[in-house]
Amino acid sequence: MTNNDQTDALMFDLDNLIRRYQQEYDLNDQTIVGELEFAKLTVLTDAEIIFSPEDLDEDDDLEDYISPQF
Repeated sequence: MTNNDQTDALMFDLDNLIRRYQQEYDLNDQTIVGELEFAKLTVLTDAEIIFSPEDLDEDDDLEDYISPQF
C-alpha cells in the first residue's frame, strides 16, 4: 500500500467512526471535535492517557503521566 493509500484508508476509517458515533450516541459536534483534538495531542506528544489514579501501578510516578514525554 502506498503512503497515499494508507492516508486515504485512515481518513475513511476516521470518517466512518465519527459518523457512527454521531448516529449511535448523543454527542454534539463540539464534543467530537474536542475528542479529536485530544487524540491529536496524544499522537503529537506520544503521551500516555491515564483516566484515573487507579489505572497507575504502584511503582508508577504520577508526574510521568501529567507531562508529555518529548
